[in-house]
Parts: sequence; C-alpha cells; structure tokens
Amino acid sequence: MENHTFYGVLTSREEFLYPDSSCSVLPTSLCLAAAQNGLRGIQVLLKTSGDTVKLHLESESFEPQWYRMVKVPVEYNTGDGVEQGGGMVLESRPAEKPAYATRLAPFWVYDCLAPAAEGMVQTADGLAAVYFCLHPKRELAAGEHTALLSIETDEGRYTCTLTIQVYPVNIPAETFPVTNWFSLDAICRFHQVERDTPEFYAVLKEYALAMRRARQTLFYLELDDTCVIGREPYTFDFEYLRPIIETFFSAGMQQLEIGPLLSRGFLPDGMPDMYTDRFKCAMAPQVPVDTPEGYAITVRFVQALAAFLTKYNWHNRVVFHVHDEPDIHAKSPGTIEARKQQYYLAVNILRKYLPGVHTIEAVSSAEFRGGVDIWVPGTPGYEEQKEKFDHLIGLGEEVWTYVCCGPEGHWLNRFLDFAVLKSRLLFWGCAKNRISGFLHWGFNQFPMGMDPFKGTSCPNHTGIGTNFPCGDSFIAYPGKNGPWIGMRLEAQRRGAEDAELLKLLRQKDEARHDELVGRVFTNNYTYNDDPVFFETVYEELLQALSDWKE
Repeated sequence: MENHTFYGVLTSREEFLYPDSSCSVLPTSLCLAAAQNGLRGIQVLLKTSGDTVKLHLESESFEPQWYRMVKVPVEYNTGDGVEQGGGMVLESRPAEKPAYATRLAPFWVYDCLAPAAEGMVQTADGLAAVYFCLHPKRELAAGEHTALLSIETDEGRYTCTLTIQVYPVNIPAETFPVTNWFSLDAICRFHQVERDTPEFYAVLKEYALAMRRARQTLFYLELDDTCVIGREPYTFDFEYLRPIIETFFSAGMQQLEIGPLLSRGFLPDGMPDMYTDRFKCAMAPQVPVDTPEGYAITVRFVQALAAFLTKYNWHNRVVFHVHDEPDIHAKSPGTIEARKQQYYLAVNILRKYLPGVHTIEAVSSAEFRGGVDIWVPGTPGYEEQKEKFDHLIGLGEEVWTYVCCGPEGHWLNRFLDFAVLKSRLLFWGCAKNRISGFLHWGFNQFPMGMDPFKGTSCPNHTGIGTNFPCGDSFIAYPGKNGPWIGMRLEAQRRGAEDAELLKLLRQKDEARHDELVGRVFTNNYTYNDDPVFFETVYEELLQALSDWKE
C-alpha cells in the first residue's frame, strides 16, 4: 500500500480542472509563493476507487480550509460578439472548439467549491476532487515555510511536501472597491427561507461573509415596489431594509449601493422597453419622470429614502444608481439626448435631498457628464472611448469597469468556457488603465427555474438575443446552509488582492509597475493568459515589493 503510485493533478496555478483532465503521477513536492497574509489555493484531482478520502495538513504556519470540488455543466460555448445583446451563446454546436474557449461544449468543469468538514471528501466517478487554501495561523515571518499534505485513500496514503516562499509583503485592507449584484429572491428560493425571519438573516449573513471573503466592499439593494405603501398620493417606507443593511455592514461592507430612480417601462407584452426614449419612475413604471406626476412621485420617493438613510446615519455610506446603462440600447442620438434630460432631472432631485451622494452607473460612453459621479463602462466601452474615459480619470473622476453577458470571444470575461485566469486578469487591466473599481452583475442571479447544477446558461428575459453565456449570471452556488463559493470567485479575490499590491508598487515605482503589468496585459482583448507564465509574474510582483521594503 505504501508503494502505491497515485495518479491525478496537483496545481496551485490559476486554472480550471475537469473530470477528464489529463492525469499523471502525482508529485511528492510543490513550491509556491505567498504574501505574509495571503490565502493561497491548491487543487488536487486524485484517482481512487474508494467512496471517500481523508485529507490532513501538518504545518506550524498554516491551517487548511478544505473544499470538495463539484463539477457543473457547460452546455454552450460563448459567442464571439462584443456588445451586450445579440447571440450570446452558440446554440448550434460548432465543428471545432472556439479559439477563445478552453473546451468545446458541452462539457463539465470543477467550478463549485463545497466546504468539506475536517478534510473528509466524497469521491465521484473514481476521482477525489479537492481544493484547499493555506490560511496563515498568524502573521508569518518572511522566508521558507513547509507543510505536509497527506490524503488517506483505499489504495494507501499519498503525501506531498509543500514549500511556501513567504515574501515580506502584506496585502493591504481594501481600498479597491468591488461589487457583485446578488438576488434576495434566489437566496429565499434555494434555501427555502422566508424574508424577515431568523432563518433568512442567518443565510443572508453567510452570503455577506462569502462576498467579504472575496474582498467585496459594496452591496447593491435593488428597490422594488415593496417600499410603496400608498399610491394616491405615492408614499414610501424603507424600514423593511434596515435588518438587511445591518447584516451587510456588520459583515464588513463599506458602502451601500441602492436604486434605481428610473425605469425603462414595459412593452404591451410585458417585456422591458429596452429602446425607450422616455424614462419612467422606477416605482411607477407607467409614469414618465418628466411629467408633473412623475416629478412628484420621484421627489416623495427620494425624500422618504433620504430620511430613512439619515435616521440610521447611512447617508454618508451610500452610492446611488439612477438608471442602469442609460446610454445603452438606444437606436438614435435623439434617444440619448432625450434620456439625458430625464436623467439630469432625476439626479438634481436626488442631490437636493441627499447632499453629497455619489451616483454610480454602468455606461458605454462619457455622454452623461455632470450626472454620473462613478463611471462604470464595460471593458469594450472603455477601450472604444479610452481617450475620453482617461480624460475623466485625469480630472480626478472615478472610473470603474464591468463585464456582464458581454463582451465575448477573446475579450476578458468570467464565463465557464473561458480560462479562469481571465477573471483575475480583469483586475490587472484595472491597474494598467488606472481604473479604480470593478462591478459584476451576477453573484447568484438565478431566475425562476434555473438550477446551476443542471444548467449554467441563464435564460434571457430582456427580449434581446439568446441565453446568457454559461456562468455569466453567478459566481457562487446555492449550498446547503449558504453559498458555496466558486473558482471564479476565488480568482476575483486574488485579482482584488493583486489590485491592492499593484497599487502599492505604483506608489513606489510607477515604471516597474507598468513594466510588470504590461507583461501579462496589453488591453482587454490582448493579454497573456498562460497560468504558468502568470505565476512567474506574480512572484516577481511580490519580489518587487520586497525589494522596495528592504
């Protein structure tokens, strides 16, 4: 038994593993680099005939966080478009794997991470699929640290010596804002809890902690007509949000995102009026905002919300969405001009009753100057109008970036048929372009009827295009008592950590910063996503910061 040869995969690189990954003799040693307070992850795929394996880590420096990797289906490959909308997945299977994809769909990938208490992991299909993190027991001294990984199987005991080179570098507390929009309805549905119950808040806290683990700093509450308590005239009450907001702030969130003020309204068939030239009131989507009735509804709405936020001293911890993507899905310049007037009207009302509030908006252009405080272009929108957005950055304005169901093809994004490293490279792009924050729409955006363990392509209810690409609407999974994180969420965490480390380096040596980032990122379409090369550059980042400290 002691002489048994174990086959599988062992890696600390930013890469996906698959149930049919090519297996070889597992190594007996592995070397990796880490910051003093870093949380490095390692994946193990091990062939075994047993039903379970038992893992153990022997180390004076680290304690393990064990996870069972769960495979999820990828039923479609992503398309090759740029703009949001249109054909977003290849419903007709191509003859060959698209060059920008890791595999030809359909296939299965290990993205979901289910906590494995005490290192006991169930096997499936003759494989033990494990992810674990090395959590420092304390602030580590710089230098070489070791840990011994052992896995007890039916065939015997596999061991591997881990050598961790710890650099004299600490990842700073969050100054780079990150937000992932989440669905309260999906939380209730999957965990079978009712709003405003102890069970609901217990699960919600687990979601908040999972977001914070990934260095998320803002949480978005998208308002609906729950806040409407009267309609003749319109009156509003937001007290039902208090325990939700308290849950997230107590978990360590820095800011509340809230909104919207405006709506596109709806077509006769009930679909959103995506191409409208007349914004409506968010809580009265049949009423144009620029009518006397719309103005009155909006004023009362903002007055009530401002009073609520001020009551709990949250008015200085809020950023506001007036209308998501106000300059997207417009058929003519005239539509944009009409929307501008309505948008500015709403912003003026907002700033009157919430002085100092910052507006934040996903946009594709710099058209809404004076109305938007935090600009969030999609990566293609930024690249297309780079000069204009860089000018805003030069003026001292905040420019973030986002991805959603687009861009596709070779553009960086977080889809399940893309290399997982692309999720992390997005943050290196932020460093390259001096972009100061990141937004993604899908933490757990599962519409009714969607089960990510059965299908990962989200149905599209906008009336535009095909289903959303696989994995687009979520980066966490509904677990038994809360969310199960995903490999793409881990890549986000590490990317946000990288953003902080790169910011440190830029403050001390801007030329070195630019040279290092430029080795892996040119723009959001041209980059090096080889995980072996990236690991080398990452260690050079740690070394560069160490050199400065010394």
